[in-house]
Parts: sequence; structure tokens; C-alpha cells
Amino acid sequence: MIVQKFGGIAMQNHQNRQLVIQRIQQAINTHQKVLVVVSAMGRRGKPYATDTLLDLIPFPDNSIETDLLSACGELISSSVLTTELKAEGVSSTLLYGKNAGIITNDTYGNALIKKVDLSTVHQAFENFQCVIVPGFQGVSESTHNFTTLGRGGSDLTAVVYGYYLNADLVEFYKDVPGIMTSDPFTSKNVELIPFMTYEELQEKIDEPVEVIQKRAATFAALHQVPLHIRSLYQDSEGTFVSN
Repeated sequence: MIVQKFGGIAMQNHQNRQLVIQRIQQAINTHQKVLVVVSAMGRRGKPYATDTLLDLIPFPDNSIETDLLSACGELISSSVLTTELKAEGVSSTLLYGKNAGIITNDTYGNALIKKVDLSTVHQAFENFQCVIVPGFQGVSESTHNFTTLGRGGSDLTAVVYGYYLNADLVEFYKDVPGIMTSDPFTSKNVELIPFMTYEELQEKIDEPVEVIQKRAATFAALHQVPLHIRSLYQDSEGTFVSN
């Protein structure tokens, strides 16, 4: 069992999603079962990116309406990817909302996870090798409305599933080879950091370039969830995070 998380760049077009499908097929071959967490497609300006969706509202705030609108980006991504996986003959299904099992309080925009019920996820794995879930969102325990887990919340989704499913690894696919000594887009002399402790990851997150969401890194450290940050485009090892 492995958890894979694909961000907006990975999901933004058909060409990149073909690479995503290859990564999923590789994971199935190696680990038999894979749970895939996806972000909304692309970044602001792309039609289904979270910021683009929120721009539809004149004065977005943290509310039922904004969380429902924000959640649509990941729902679109997961629907499209699941359809494409099935077209490629990959044994897969999609779970969302209450069936995805992330139950939160009703703090819209930055909800806290109260409990995780993966009974439907386990049932799905009895019939499918790959389960797709939209990241960044849960369902309020009291109101049953969609809630969101803060900016970068898909990272937290992936790590939480990794812990509760006792996954071998949680993989994050990026447009860089892994965690680097500095920002590869602004610096020339950069090197890959192949191994890192949770404490070192926390320090790295405090730098301008956020590797993964801080809440996700804190959860991973607390529960000793092994992480792997690697490139979508290169078949290389990337950075492993553990003790």
C-alpha cells in the first residue's frame, strides 16, 4: 500500500496526467494498492484552479459558499483522472465527500480533522487497485457540508491517509527533483538532499519555498509517516523524509 499525491502542475493538462498515470501504474506494480490524492488543476488563471474559482466571488471569505466552491477544483481533477485511468485499463474508482472519510469541524477555510473513517476506502480496495480521492477537503461532522483544510491542504490529506492506511510511503510529485539546498528556479548552485529528518523538513518549510504544507509536515513528524518528495518528470529517487 502506498499513497501518492499529485499537485496542480501534475494535473493541469492531459500530457502531465499521462505521466501521473504512469506513476500510478508503477506504484500498483510495486505496492499492489495505491491511494491517490489530487489537487485542483493548475494555478490561478487556469480555468479550474482554486484561485480562479474563488475569483468568481467578489469578496471571498471563509464560509459555506467559499469552501463548496473551493472544493470543486479537486472534485474536477479526481473525476477527470479516474476517467482517464479507466480508459487506460487501470483498476480504479473515485471516493469523495463522506465516503472519503475525512470528518472535520465546521471551521470553513481551515478546518480541523476530528476523525477519519476509512471503512468505505477499505471496501473499495477489495475491488480496485487504485482509489482516487480529492485532496484539500473534508465533511463537517455537524453540518455535513464540505470543508477545506487550508492552503496546501491536499498535502495534509495525503499524510493523514498514509497514517491511517499504514502506507509504506507517502509520495509527493513535484516539478523539481526533490528537496533542494535552495530554490532551483532562482539559484544556479543547487543540490538534491537525498535524505532528511522530520526536524530538518520543518526547518526547510520555514524558508520562502514551502516544500509541503506545514500542517502536513507536523502531522507526519508526530505520527512518523515516511515521506518521499520526488519529480513527476524524472525517474529518480528524490528526497526521503523519516527518522
